Amino acid sequence: MKKWFALVPALLLTACAYSPIYNGKEPYPGSQFMLMDSPRHTLDFFVESMTEELVESNTSVSARTPIAVTSFVDLQNMDATNWLGNSVSEGFIYQFQRRGFKVVDYKTTGNIQVTQQGDFALSRDWKDLAKEQDIQYVLTGTMLRQEGGVLVNARVVGMQSRIVVASAQGFLPADRIGRDLDTLNSIRTQDGVLIRSDPMIRQPYTVILRP
Repeated sequence: MKKWFALVPALLLTACAYSPIYNGKEPYPGSQFMLMDSPRHTLDFFVESMTEELVESNTSVSARTPIAVTSFVDLQNMDATNWLGNSVSEGFIYQFQRRGFKVVDYKTTGNIQVTQQGDFALSRDWKDLAKEQDIQYVLTGTMLRQEGGVLVNARVVGMQSRIVVASAQGFLPADRIGRDLDTLNSIRTQDGVLIRSDPMIRQPYTVILRP
């Protein structure tokens, strides 16, 4: 009986340290006190594992080297991305910065735009951004849609040399994504202008992933 009571504190400590991992679709499974530790999406762990692979293969980027992260694009259309491509890039910004790298957020306007809709410091309109920024390397990548998920390739490339100095590859299963991956909210560029695809248009080769 004494041994049983000794296990109770250990179990309570384990429960306190546990933060449920979820895909964003179902209700959060943890209790209220667990929210003191930020819950993590499964996509976070996927990006973290790819970051480790990039760091291990890195041959040139140091903590003092300015690096930027761009949206990951559709491998079949290099001018198009979507919410997943942007989410992956945001995750890499977080992972690289917390490891001490000098990450440049080129989407920052340098001022705060106060509007009725909110206060904004970021923009995707090139006219609002600095014309020249100190960036020596860029982290970018591609996404290939497959029936069971998405194949993601990431690489760090020298802006001037075009030489790949780090690379990583990973497969993101559909049930870890947390929402449908299709043409909805797809973004592409045409003549320097961002265009969002018509959500009613479905190409015959489009693979729709429904976790």
